[in-house]
This record gives sequence, C-alpha cells and structure tokens, in this order.
Amino acid sequence: MKKLITLLTGLLVVALSVGLTGCDDSDEQVNRPDERFVSGVVIPTALDVCEGLEMTIKGQGFLQGDAVTLRGDSDMPAQTTGITPSSISFVLPDGLEDQTAYKFLLVRNGELQALGASRLTLKLAVNIDLGGTITGSWNEEASIRGNGFTASDELILTQGGGKFSASVTQADNQSLRFRIPQTAVDGDCEFTLRRGDKEQTLGTAKLALSLDNTIPDQTGASIKGMVHYGGKGIENVLVSDGDRITATDANGYYWLASDKRNGLAFVIQPSGYEVPTDRAIPQFWHPCTGSASTVERIDFQLQPVSNDDFTLLVATDMHLANRNTPKDYTQFADGFVKELTDTYNNTSSKVYCLNLGDFAWDQYWYVNKWAIPECKKAVESFNFPFWSVMGNHDNDPYGTSDFAAETPYREELGPVYYSMNIGKVHFLMLDNTVYLNNGGGPGVIGDRSYKKYFTQQQLDWIREDLKYVDKSTPIVVGFHCPVYTYGWNGTSLTTNISMDSSAAVSDLLGCFDGYASVNVVTGHTHVNRNMQSPAFANVYEHNVAAVCGTWWWTQQFGKNNVCTDGSPAGYKVFTVSGTDLKWQFKATGLPAERQFMTYDMNSVKEYWATNTVVQKAIELGKDFAGRGNDYSGVGENEVFVNVWGHEPGKWNISVTENGKSLDVRQVWRRDPLHTISYDAPRCVANGGEMTFPSGYTPHMFAVTASSASSTLEIRVTDRFGNTYTETMKRPKTFSTDLNE
Repeated sequence: MKKLITLLTGLLVVALSVGLTGCDDSDEQVNRPDERFVSGVVIPTALDVCEGLEMTIKGQGFLQGDAVTLRGDSDMPAQTTGITPSSISFVLPDGLEDQTAYKFLLVRNGELQALGASRLTLKLAVNIDLGGTITGSWNEEASIRGNGFTASDELILTQGGGKFSASVTQADNQSLRFRIPQTAVDGDCEFTLRRGDKEQTLGTAKLALSLDNTIPDQTGASIKGMVHYGGKGIENVLVSDGDRITATDANGYYWLASDKRNGLAFVIQPSGYEVPTDRAIPQFWHPCTGSASTVERIDFQLQPVSNDDFTLLVATDMHLANRNTPKDYTQFADGFVKELTDTYNNTSSKVYCLNLGDFAWDQYWYVNKWAIPECKKAVESFNFPFWSVMGNHDNDPYGTSDFAAETPYREELGPVYYSMNIGKVHFLMLDNTVYLNNGGGPGVIGDRSYKKYFTQQQLDWIREDLKYVDKSTPIVVGFHCPVYTYGWNGTSLTTNISMDSSAAVSDLLGCFDGYASVNVVTGHTHVNRNMQSPAFANVYEHNVAAVCGTWWWTQQFGKNNVCTDGSPAGYKVFTVSGTDLKWQFKATGLPAERQFMTYDMNSVKEYWATNTVVQKAIELGKDFAGRGNDYSGVGENEVFVNVWGHEPGKWNISVTENGKSLDVRQVWRRDPLHTISYDAPRCVANGGEMTFPSGYTPHMFAVTASSASSTLEIRVTDRFGNTYTETMKRPKTFSTDLNE
C-alpha cells in the first residue's frame, strides 16, 4: 500500500500535546519528555485523512517491534507496515470519527510515548491531483491521482451550471480512471466524488478536448470546421461570420468563404440544442486569428436539450461602473443577482436571460477601472445562459469608429449581432447604436455620441438569416434603443418613432413581412412602455424598465430603486410553451403579484408643500424651476394608480368606492415616488442641478373619490387574465418605501 501522508521532522508546525479532547498528556502510562524513545517528531495540528490511509511518521530512534496507537476516547491500535531507524509507517485504524482530535502514541514493550496530536478530518479521498489540465477527447479515458478511491465511487462533473456523470472505469487506492462524457466541453470543470450518500469536491481542472479528424479544404473557404455533440457531427446547423451563413453537411462539416471582416465566426444555435456556457456566458463564437487568405479551423460543440418550454428573463441597463453609494455592483449583487440565483439557479425547468445592453458605462471604463470583463464577473454565479446585445454605453470611449469601439465587447461577449433558436422560437439579437464618439482616440475619451439605426451590412445579414426561418415561427428581436416612444396629445397617448428616422424603422421591421408574430424587446429608456407598431401589425414592442432604476441613485436618497416613470427597477419574465408566449413585468425585490403603486394625492400634495427637502429644491430653482407646480392641477381626493406593465387596449383597471364604480382616466403626470425619492433630494445635493429627472408616465391613471377617508377597491387585470388587487385604506400616508 502506497504511503500517503508523511509527517516530517523539522517542520515549523505546532504539535498538539495539550488542549484537545482525549489528548491529555497527564496520563500516567505515557512517558515524560525526558524519557522519550524517539525524538524529532512533529505532527501537524490538523490532517485530512481517509479510510485505510497509510501514514509515515519520521523521527529518530525507531526500533523493530514498535507500533502506533491512536488515543481518543479509547485506544485504537494501527497496523504497522514498515519501520526504519528514522520512520514508522502504519495504516490508520477503522472507526475514526470525523473532526476528532487523536493523540498519536508510540508503543514499545508495553510502554507509551506521546508523539503529538492532530484533529482528523475524514475525507472520501485525499492527496487529490487533477493535474491542472486534463487533455483528451470524448469517450476517451482520463485519470485523477489520489488516495482512497474505491470501485463503487461515482464521478460528477459540473460545467456551466449543469451536472453530469462520468463513467468510472477503474478505481483503487492510488487513482481513479473515467471516460470523458459527450456532455463535457472545453473549459473549467469541477469534479465531485460521490460514494453512497456522501460527496466530496475534488477540485477544478481545465478540460482540453479536441477532435482528431481532418476536414478537407474547400476552394475559396477561409474558415472551416465541425459542429458536433461529443465528437459526433450534426447535420444542417447554420454557421456565420456576420456576413455569410452556411449549413453543415452530413458529417457536421462546414465551410465559409469569409473575408473575416468581423474577426470571428459563430454557430446559430439550432432548436433542440444549446451551446456550452462558461460562467453563464454562451460559448457560441470563436475569434479568427489569421488573415482572410489563411484557412482556419473553428469547431463548435452543441448539447442536446429539451427546451420547447422555458422561462425567458429580459433584463436591461445594468450600468455597472464602480460608483454610487452603496456601490452599484453591491446593489446589483444584493438585488437582481440574488433574486435570480435564488429563484432560477436550481429550478428543473429551462431558463435563459437576455441582456439588452448598457451592461457597463463607457464614461467610467478607465477612471473607475470597470468595463465589460468586470461586468461579466458580476453575473458568473448564474446557472443559466446569459445572452447579450450591445448598448451605447458598452462601447470603448477611446474608440475612433463604431467598429473599433465595439472591439472590447466582441472579445468578451462575441458578435454584436447574431441569432439563435430556443425551443420553437427564433431570436435575433441586434445592434442599433452606431457609435460616433467625436474626439475619441487612444487614451482620450470622446463625446460618446451615437446614432440609432441598423447598418446596411446588418440588415443584409438579417434578411439572409430569415431565409432559414419558417413564417409561422415566433420571433423575438432584441436590441438596445427602442423603436417607438409615447407622447401625449392632451387627451390620450400617441405612438411616435424613437429611432433616428421612419426609414430606419421600416428598414428593420420590413424584414419581418409575412411572419406571424414578432415581439421586439428593448431597453435604453429606463422606463416601462408596451407599444403596438402603428405600421406593422405583426410587431409588438416591449420597452423594459432598467435593472439599475435611475442609475442606482434612488437607493441613496429614497431607500428604494425606482425608474424615472415610477416603475421599480426590474425585468420582464416571458413564459414560453411551444409557440405560445406570455409575459409579466417583475419588480426586483417585490412579489410578482405586485404590479402597481397607488398614491393618495391628498397626502402627496401635503408632502410636496411641506417637506423641507422639496421646498429647498424649489428655492434653488435651476433644474427644479417650475417644479413647485408639479401637482397643482390635481384635484381634491384624487388617487393615482401607476400600473407599471400596462398595455394600452389589453389591460383593464377598475376602482370602486363603497361598491360604486369610479371613472378611471389616463393622465400624463410625473410619478410622485420618483419626484420625491430622487428629483428633489438630488437637486438639493447638487446645488440645484439634476440629471435623469422624472418623466411623464404613460401608465398613470386617476380616479376622484367622494371623500378623503373612503376605502377604494382597486382591480387590475392584464391581457392574460391575471388579476392584481389592492384594498386602499385612506387617507394613505405617502412613503418612499415600495413595501408600504
């Protein structure tokens, strides 16, 4: 049996001789220090051990016939396996208890000498050596070195939030051999040993997996490769370089005649498969490293999955920049990240997240040392794929052109436009911010300006992509800046173009002519707006409120996280079953059943007229000039209801007072929570100056009660028949706490 632990002489480790349970040196039968048989022994105060472990203690003066006993509550003799004048080897006895301190006693002719003491931690295996990198291919054998393995052991691999078993082919006291499963992918892998109902994490190693086949060159093709599952080719999978799209043949091989303009190639995830993830980031692309005249091989691995039914989390505008109080990344981790990991990390159903841009904040990349790499680390705890598109703030502020400014994003998150299929839904992830950045250059931040439209190259690629998509397939299109916005004509909402021109809108939405259902999801505005396209009947836009609220500012002033329209910071949850999509806005930190906020405007007006911070802001004027009249036109006994996810024509709002229905009317007003949580205190803190002020809310409704103290029953029903209610007891005190 191999010697597993050697206790060396001369180590600077404190030996336990007193103070541990069961290790009292006062035992009369144990020799005193001046009567020692051996000397120079040092035993560590704590040891990791396993059953059947052979240990060696080194020292001076060992004799043939010596033995070792471990003393806890009782003496436990160990089997001696070897003795030299400078060492004794033995096998740990059975029956040791975990986290228990044992005295090591030398036995000679019936007399005892205490050699030292140690607290033992029982492991399934010890001395694990994963080797840093495990190379090989799928279905080949690989090995892990260590002591204590048994033939009944199981090996579990964890990658990208998923766990899968590897077949153990051989195990003994010195190593464990296993077969690399088809589900394994290149990259970091955590190994866990399972024995019965016990588990032990062995550590993490990098898997370096490769295919040993040769793919012939093809005339004109500068990129070639294989799309496979565990080394087995997959036919009819699409691969692109951002300009051209090709499909794999029966062997899973593909060829692209690429000029490598985008410097990468990517696989278009097909239905029934997923790409691997690395710390939540989908690994669907690889960079090109050679010139257009060089043939490069780029392989893609897929993993089969059943995902016709899934949950889609649509989130946007995280604006992580290492700033604010509390720090933005702390608020992000404690709120959004914690909520998603707690809710979705361990669910058995499939979950995906779409990040719609402004993950970072270009202005602070260099001064605060926080850019795309740091943002990626902030979401690496997600056990589900985190797909992304670019926002205007995800560009390098030193960039001298749109393409150059996108380079760091490409290096970290992949192409700035691409597509994938999840279940029976086709996704197009696009980029409609064209970064101008006048004055930018190496080491110089420009003006960070941009335009909102789709380049011709991107539009050409979209049309090419859609050639492979059946007209009946539901399509979700994600990009950063919205297509539409709301205005107000004095009595009702108007739908207006938000992009640079009507032509820019038609250029994109015209691509979807004939498709049954197109849901566009966008961010950028930090507000909730749901808009039916007035020109394209098959297009519906969801402009989703920001994860960061008002750029993480309102927590500092109002102890909440709220957007400029009064919506709490949050995200949208799509529930997909086959081709059927349903959705619901989810406020971070609030239950899903909470879909609106009510304001007793009698209390709001009193607060507005008497609060010292508000009055100071009015006195300062400047950016707050005229704001003293914010609620001057609001009548007595009015109640405002801000319905965050409201969809015009699709939701119903009813209010009753003593059983009598009140007239519900839509109003164009600023949200009281945001004006009081942010506008006024921010103005005061900045000497009258303010950024990101409250906007006029397109989902605010008002009723007039008959008295100041009546109770109202408020009932809101969404387009899917879900009903949300509140019994509003009045007078209702105004509070900046969303939970009140």
